Amino acid sequence: MYERKLPLSRIWATAIIVVFAVAGASLLFAASGNVSASPTCNLTVNSENLANNAVQTAINSANPGWRICLGSGSFPEQLHISTSGLTLAGAGAGLTVIDPASVSTTTVDWDSSSPQAPLAAVILVANTTGVTVAGLTVNASASASSITGCGSDFVGVDFQNSSGTLTRATVTGVQLSPSLLGCQNQLAVYAYTGWFSTSFVPFPPLHVTVSQTLVTVYGKNAITCDDPGLTCTLNGDTTVGIGGTSATAQNGIQVAYGAVGHLLNDKVSADNYTGGGSTLDWFGTGFQASGILLYNAGGGTTVAHSTLSGDPNAIAVFETTPSSVYITNNGITGAEGYGIVVNGAPGSTAYIGNNTVNSAATGAPGILVDNGTFNVSQNTVSHVSNSGTNGASQVVCGTGSYLSCPTTMSIHTAAVQAVSEGAGGPTSVTFFHNGFHADVLSFAAVAMPTGSVTLQWV
Repeated sequence: MYERKLPLSRIWATAIIVVFAVAGASLLFAASGNVSASPTCNLTVNSENLANNAVQTAINSANPGWRICLGSGSFPEQLHISTSGLTLAGAGAGLTVIDPASVSTTTVDWDSSSPQAPLAAVILVANTTGVTVAGLTVNASASASSITGCGSDFVGVDFQNSSGTLTRATVTGVQLSPSLLGCQNQLAVYAYTGWFSTSFVPFPPLHVTVSQTLVTVYGKNAITCDDPGLTCTLNGDTTVGIGGTSATAQNGIQVAYGAVGHLLNDKVSADNYTGGGSTLDWFGTGFQASGILLYNAGGGTTVAHSTLSGDPNAIAVFETTPSSVYITNNGITGAEGYGIVVNGAPGSTAYIGNNTVNSAATGAPGILVDNGTFNVSQNTVSHVSNSGTNGASQVVCGTGSYLSCPTTMSIHTAAVQAVSEGAGGPTSVTFFHNGFHADVLSFAAVAMPTGSVTLQWV
């Protein structure tokens, strides 16, 4: 469940002399490739060199805080950035393309199980702060054949124990061959601290921002943010999954394992697993895809003003320890499982407000809350039916249910379901001014044996 290259520009083989002003003095620097100084760029790389390492050469030569500008064209390089404050700025997504023909494993995934998985990233930002990658395309399509199994991680842009920004970019092609598409090692944008292997939580926390970035043609996750001590701000990003596929359970955006996420104005679509063991029942034992997955995310995580379409569980929250999430002002269509599902833990809280879930195409459930304290306010859910097998088929019985005990009814779909799974803990829900339209059943409370559901209508 939780789970084109552009034509090469002219090749310059001559050495270019670049003059930099450093502390009031002049420093002469020689570099291969077409490299020149400009008023706004400490280094400019206009085209590749014969060794196909002009960009990495510039990175290796840069001082902290420098800006490296890349011209239009194809740069078939695998890049490693460890200089603090460095900016790598392209001429624009689709104009400047980082597209290596192959990638090698240059480090390990600190968040993988022992022995740690080798990691091959097209752009690796490692053990540094304040790095910005902007205005370019990372196309990993050609290099995908370098990864021949599930044992090595394949990443487009990787922030490893680092803070930084990815903005106005496109990341595509982080997808293995059809026979390997079920591997969990294909992450287009990946940020993490390495807590799984080091147990170290950085303080102050690291901060990664991904904004105005398109992620498409990915294998497992489009954008992943993991580990305590890391906050990810995602603003105005677009992720597009494969659609209905039996090969892998994709997630558009994942925030997990203690990381805090602030998601705003994102567009997520087409993460839909249809293979063996797939299920639309959140309480089932199969596998599911999610548009946005918050799996033990850090307290205070927010999802707001985002649109999700064609994801079986559009916004899915799963917690095993107490946390708090805020899900507000989102628009959801085409969810076949649930529009919003929050599976909490005793002590968890969630505010779910001003969201719109339109199930006209699927008749699926709107909102499910389970175990914790919830405020469900001013949401609009429409076109939920009681046909098909979407959602959980359970006996309706509990305090505050529209159906009073001992009346029972086997349901698949209700606009809002409040559930308590017994050992998981009680569920307490406050409802305020929610709107329902063309729903067969507006509300159902489901109390499993030894569980309890308490409702307050405001």
